[in-house]
Amino acid sequence: MRNRRNTRKRNVVLDTITNRNFIIIVSILLAVIIVAEGVIQIRKYQDRKLLAKQAEELEKQTGEIFTAIENNLTNPSNNGETTVITRTARISAVGDILCQMDMIDDAKIDDGYDFSHMFTGISKFVKNSDLAIGTLETNFIDGKYSGVGKYNSPVEFLKAVKDSGIGLVSLAHNHVLDYGTQGLETTISKIKEQNVEITGIKNKVDESNESTLDEEKTKEQENSNFTGNIKEINGIKVAFLGYTYGLSNENEVTDEEKKSANIYSEELAQKDIEYAKQNSNYIIAIMHWGDVNSSTITDYQNNITGFLVNNDVDMILGSHPSVVEPMKIIQNAEGKNILVAYSLGNYISSLKYENADVELILNIQIAKSSDSDKAILQKVDYTPIYVLDNGTKAENRFELTDMKQLAKDYANGDTSKISRKKYDEIIKKLDELQKIVNEN
Repeated sequence: MRNRRNTRKRNVVLDTITNRNFIIIVSILLAVIIVAEGVIQIRKYQDRKLLAKQAEELEKQTGEIFTAIENNLTNPSNNGETTVITRTARISAVGDILCQMDMIDDAKIDDGYDFSHMFTGISKFVKNSDLAIGTLETNFIDGKYSGVGKYNSPVEFLKAVKDSGIGLVSLAHNHVLDYGTQGLETTISKIKEQNVEITGIKNKVDESNESTLDEEKTKEQENSNFTGNIKEINGIKVAFLGYTYGLSNENEVTDEEKKSANIYSEELAQKDIEYAKQNSNYIIAIMHWGDVNSSTITDYQNNITGFLVNNDVDMILGSHPSVVEPMKIIQNAEGKNILVAYSLGNYISSLKYENADVELILNIQIAKSSDSDKAILQKVDYTPIYVLDNGTKAENRFELTDMKQLAKDYANGDTSKISRKKYDEIIKKLDELQKIVNEN
């Protein structure tokens, strides 16, 4: 009997100790959870502060460019009086438009291809302008598709590019003759079927300007061998010139075939500029140049910039490096400010270079007074764009997104699009982008 009582006492004591230990453990776990949640909230707050700081720096940089450009609004020949603006035109510019095989795989559907989901997130930025332009760095021919070495894409990709808002493309790039002149002619035909304008090719194979010029001027243009495209936007005639540094398959094409490509030379550029000066109010040169996967401006780029700036080109927009390069204001010999965006990156691609998933949509507004034949650059701003790769298991793998908005949504608690790791990566890329674009 006594043993049973002692046993019961020991069990009660053990139960009490166990319950106490349980309470202690639970209390510790709750304390850890509370502390961890506090750390998470502090980190989210810090993230929001970091993002806000980054956005502030980006806006500051844009404002500095505004300040420099606004000097153009004062006409030196008018004794410092501000020009009265009567017409404006807003143009959005993007970089290279590429299509790799994993993008083609992502777009595959039962009866063809559908690339539309890749552009849904950013089309509003492009369609908000009077005209959107870019360099279309692929071909559209029958046969096997390719997204490396030689570029050949489904025509559905072209349709999606057009539907995203792109209205004029330069074909002055190093892959333009991947499939020879016959491939170029087929590509031009497919582009024209989508009612997209073309620049940066010889008149020998290009008749795209018929839609922007009347019959008399088309004949005049053909006689001048003008390789650009003059498009009237809200009463302002804008000349778009396009040139490439060379060809990827230069050793595989004949000298005669090379004549179809708009390979840069001072002689060719000078001839086009002279024609554009007589027949337009504003001249934009679209240059395919620079080193791939490098944000460093080369001597070749600087030499061409100097020539174009001092020969009355009003703006230079670059591509080819597949990453963003600096944006600068350069004064010509007459003291006029010229905006040079050395590389806008890629509009879309799936290239695996470290920063090939980041690009700029550059929005410019040019203006003209009724008493002047020349238009001026009035405003400029840009939107950082990010190619979001959702992985091979996702229904829609590749999506173009508003980079700052993507980061802002995550900082505000929306984790549906990106992970913490991806957020940190985007914040880092935004910081690097600001430093590159604002490089002096």
